[in-house]
Amino acid sequence: MNSSKLSQCPACARSKYGFSLIEVVLAIGIFLVTVLALVGLLGPTLQSVDEVEKTDEIASVVNTVNAFLQSSPDIAVGSQSKFETIYDAISNNSNSEATIFVYRYYDNKTDPDNETIALEVGFATGEPVNVRAKVNQPATNPANFADAAGPIYRVVLSASSVTPAVLRSPDRNGDGIYTLSAGVANYPEGYLAMEVRIYPENPPGPSGNFNTATNLTALKDIEPLFTYNTAVVR
Repeated sequence: MNSSKLSQCPACARSKYGFSLIEVVLAIGIFLVTVLALVGLLGPTLQSVDEVEKTDEIASVVNTVNAFLQSSPDIAVGSQSKFETIYDAISNNSNSEATIFVYRYYDNKTDPDNETIALEVGFATGEPVNVRAKVNQPATNPANFADAAGPIYRVVLSASSVTPAVLRSPDRNGDGIYTLSAGVANYPEGYLAMEVRIYPENPPGPSGNFNTATNLTALKDIEPLFTYNTAVVR
């Protein structure tokens, strides 16, 4: 094809010499708009994934606590029933609350190649329950706060607002909880209703110590990760 014919065929000339500057700019503009649209969608998507993961984690902790309170054969002290032991733990005879810890830990530090993650749940060491129901007990239990594989959940149990009014304080106290005002012998219901508040806390690390004592005054200004009500059948 000679030059005179090329001059009469603009499309042929474009196909021979490539894209024009305007076409390149338009293509880049369309690409950038598409990328910006995708980036705009990325934020909400990641937030949704984070919320789903957080919801799953909360559900896991709630299920673990409920299963422990309902099914553990190790909570009762002496001739008491499990119901009586838990009632005493959250009564005025104790601290008006009871604390349970839930966390995952690396259970085989001596053999990293076969190390797995296990779940630990138990009452704080100072609670008036059987030692077998306390966190990181008995001595043969490999669980240790220093080996925590993620957050340590402090779960605070206290009297629920649905507790019969004659057996609890009329209002929440200065620490934000209801307190039981009568012994278990005076409790007429067939179940013990409790308010449960969950607080995630950072693990202490390999060389640190973890404080298992619960300071309700310090916690009252902290928003719990989750709050719900549960019950233990008499």
